[in-house]
Amino acid sequence: MRGLDTNVLVRYLVKDDLIQWQQASAYIKQAKVEDKPCFINNVVLCELTWVLGTSYKLSRNELMGVLEKILRTNTFDFENRSAAWWSVQQMKRGKADFADYLVGRINQEAGCSETASLDKKVKGIEGFKALL
Repeated sequence: MRGLDTNVLVRYLVKDDLIQWQQASAYIKQAKVEDKPCFINNVVLCELTWVLGTSYKLSRNELMGVLEKILRTNTFDFENRSAAWWSVQQMKRGKADFADYLVGRINQEAGCSETASLDKKVKGIEGFKALL
């Protein structure tokens, strides 16, 4: 297995720099040829959604589409695919960001009774305690 940093994944997905896209694409294709999936950890997933939303101005629906697409492929392996899937599904129903849902789910899976947050978007979400 080979780990990916956020910048490699962003270049691979957005293709905004031809040279860097070619480098990222060649690396990921070679990993696939060698049957060594590229590992995407939870930090990279959170950074990815932040970068695509802020720098590339992807809408919430577009972000969910990108996440679903990469979660479906066997090219990539994930630190916690089920928590990431769950987080995308929660995004469809709620107002919080992907990272909020992912943090809450991982904390829940670790045995936390709740996740405290100062983010208004998590108010009323099961498993969160909004401190506002």
